[in-house]
Order: sequence, then C-alpha cells, then structure tokens
Amino acid sequence: MEKLTRKEEMQKTRKTILAHAQQLFMLKGYRSTSTREIAEFSQITQPALYHHFKDKETLYIEVIREVTQKVTVELNSIIAGDIEPEWTLKKMILTLIDQHPTNIMLMIHDILNEMKPENQLILFQLSQEAYTKPLSHYFVEMAQRGLLKSTINPNTAASFVMMSISPLFGQQPFKHKKPIEEQVDELIQLMLYGVFN
Repeated sequence: MEKLTRKEEMQKTRKTILAHAQQLFMLKGYRSTSTREIAEFSQITQPALYHHFKDKETLYIEVIREVTQKVTVELNSIIAGDIEPEWTLKKMILTLIDQHPTNIMLMIHDILNEMKPENQLILFQLSQEAYTKPLSHYFVEMAQRGLLKSTINPNTAASFVMMSISPLFGQQPFKHKKPIEEQVDELIQLMLYGVFN
C-alpha cells in the first residue's frame, strides 16, 4: 500500500475528526461534548485536534456545515423528482429526520447559550439554506400549481413544517409506540387538511 503524503494524511485526519465529532455532537449535544473526548475518539491528541480546528465552535460549525450540505443535496433531489406532492413532502420530512439525528431543541439551546453571536448567525444561515429554503421552494412549486392556499406564504409554510417536525428529530424509538413514518403521516394530515372533518 502506498504511503500517504503529508497533505493526504492531514485530510484523512480532518475527516476522521469531523466524523467522530458529528457522532458525539449529535448524540450528546454541543455543551456535553468536549474536545478532549473528540480527540480520544479520533485517536489523536487534543493539540492535534486544535491544529485542524482552532476551537470547539469552529469544529461544531464544520460538522453542521457537512450535515446541512448532505441534507440540501438529498432534499433537492427529492424536489427534482416529479412525484405526488404529499409523497414529496413526506420524503422531505423523513429525510430531515433521518439526516439530522439529534434533538433539535437541545441543539438550538446549545447554540443560543454556548456560541458567540457571529457563530450563531453562521449556524442560523446554514439551517435556513439546508432546511427552510428547500421546503420554501417546495411550497412555491405547490403555489404555482394552485395547490397552496393563496393566503399562505411559502416561507411561512416552510417554517411551520420545521416547527411541527422538530419534536421528531433525534427521537428515541422506545419513546413512542407509533413508528416514525406513521407519526409523519399524521403530521402531514394535520398540516394539509387540519383537524376538522
């Protein structure tokens, strides 16, 4: 096997750190995850971690950037597929839940209480770009097809979906008797048709 160059070794280490940091941040949250723990999990020293990332916030932002980039690609491919509108929304929601396996409320709490204001803004922009923007695009398409009420703003609809599904992020399977798909189906029914006959 060919020996890696210094640059390739650095890239490999960076990827390893990001992968392990993502696992820990998504499992435990920002506040409860230490850089020492990430370094140990990545089998490197803490100073080596700081060679790649200047601080914990920078590392967290890069983890979220990677997560949101993957989510954006998946959501855009779902929107590009020409499938029935309700099924598209369901696939988008299931993708968001699957690709963002953390308690969103814990994440928001950590961001608001632990991050510098400039980093809060970066994380807000990443989430808007990855989550809200594709949903807004979906609702714009539904409006153009005459399927969205004329009194509903597509951006408001996208925000409503995000608020409605946030309790499902990072949900432990034993907490609910219903499978996640059934919970999503029920939420979609409420969003699209309301609660009255």
